[in-house]
Amino acid sequence: MRVQKFLATIFFSFVTLITFAQTTTPLPISKNGFVVISHRGSHLLKPENSIAAFDAAIMEGADYVEMDLRTSKDGHLVLCHNETVDTKTNGKGRVQDLVWDELSKLLLVNVENKVYHIPDFKEALNACKDKINIYLDFKEADVAETYRQIREAGMEKNVVVYVNKIDQYIAWRKLAPAMPLAASLPESIRTKEDLAVLYEQMHLEVIDNVIDSSILNYANTHGTNVWLDVQSADENPTKWHDAMRKGIQGVQTDHPEALVNYLKKNNLRNGSTALTVTYPVVVPPTYRSIKDVPYSYTSTENIMDVYFPQVYDSAKVLIYIHGGSWVSGDKNEFPKYLIDELVGKRKYILVTMNYRLIKEGKNRFPSQMEDVTNAMKFLTGAAKKFHLNDHQFALMGGSAGGYMAMLYAYAYDTKKQIQTVIDFWGPTDLADKSVRADGSDGDRAASNLLGEPDAHAKIATDASPYYRITKESAVPTIFFHGGDDPLVPVSQAQKMYDKMLAYGTPVHLEIYPGEKHGISGTIRMDLYNKTLAWIDKYFPAK
Repeated sequence: MRVQKFLATIFFSFVTLITFAQTTTPLPISKNGFVVISHRGSHLLKPENSIAAFDAAIMEGADYVEMDLRTSKDGHLVLCHNETVDTKTNGKGRVQDLVWDELSKLLLVNVENKVYHIPDFKEALNACKDKINIYLDFKEADVAETYRQIREAGMEKNVVVYVNKIDQYIAWRKLAPAMPLAASLPESIRTKEDLAVLYEQMHLEVIDNVIDSSILNYANTHGTNVWLDVQSADENPTKWHDAMRKGIQGVQTDHPEALVNYLKKNNLRNGSTALTVTYPVVVPPTYRSIKDVPYSYTSTENIMDVYFPQVYDSAKVLIYIHGGSWVSGDKNEFPKYLIDELVGKRKYILVTMNYRLIKEGKNRFPSQMEDVTNAMKFLTGAAKKFHLNDHQFALMGGSAGGYMAMLYAYAYDTKKQIQTVIDFWGPTDLADKSVRADGSDGDRAASNLLGEPDAHAKIATDASPYYRITKESAVPTIFFHGGDDPLVPVSQAQKMYDKMLAYGTPVHLEIYPGEKHGISGTIRMDLYNKTLAWIDKYFPAK
């Protein structure tokens, strides 16, 4: 069995988001409806990862042969499951410490007293071409060289790559976006909502460890196949039956011949069986959008995306402002999961806006407040056109955007249009030395924003939500913050929370111990759920 560790290090952030085109790549064509994957070849008959084991799997009728890829010391692609050659050959040492000339001379251990050698990847590709598809367990290898050899062999449409690390996923998606990828899900993916959030960042064509019916349903209806690992010492027809009845599309086995015979005998080889669960198609929430709407002609950066429900009237408006230390970032960082929930289900109008970024000393404070003001003027003026409620707005923002949301609501909202603020780890006091320690990233960002390095300068307090808020200007606010945020100390949120609490304003501070600046995969659903609960309470759609 594989160690299910691949996605455990995935992190999602409103501030920094790795994104790829979320399209599904077709899997290799298989002559059978239900996929049988021969684990390391037919390795109970022949040495694992050997050409003989692959030939046996082909003879036994498997659809895929699984093989493990590593790189030798001199950059040669070789097949070996273990990190070392100690137990499977007559040699010793780690694959990465041995050159191909040494590896090629080693003998694979077997009970037949025959001579079998470690194959290289080219030999394996040639052995499988036009005979069987490949399920490539990408242990430790060079992506560019692997893909080059696959293309050279003409096998681009016959390989699924199983990735074990996030950097492998990123490298494959960048170099070969049409290559179907597989991986195991981490234990933290416990609900279909967790999987939906994961799909905002990445998409897999195959996952191999799903047993929860709701997750399996979501995966299947969003273009992902589920191939379960059933290989084990006690693998038997009962286990095959139990796996298939979940509604999966394939299994990886140590007994390909026996499994193929079982499938044929029970008329299950083509997947047309009463055992298979049929899931209804999930129809995601629908909405319309208009992209890159100019809200001011001060700058070409003054554009917004507007998301509308399919059916609505006089909707309330949520505005999201991106982060990036006022020098980077984009409106596209807002997560699709929340768009589905807020626009598709709750029927808000959602606006994500760009603003002028600081470049070469230009667009410093108060340019940011001018841009938010212009965005509000534009939306208010377009109330009839967009059928929006021009007195009901909420502001959300991440990091620098959270700061802007707070400052506008507390100091610039003269018409009292902002009903609530949702802040994700934004700074509140630019005169506070805890966020402006000499030489720190926070100090550099604040100095660049203000054009003033002195934390005691008047502009530092004039530009701080903490000093601009009054009891009269305060609106219900929720703060989210990492307990170990190195860029914006959690004390920034704490002091603002204390001040608003003293005013008697509805306020909540959610601190995530151990979290840094942003949101990691372990807390994302909790943050999403609490954000939605806050909006439902203090800015209800109806």
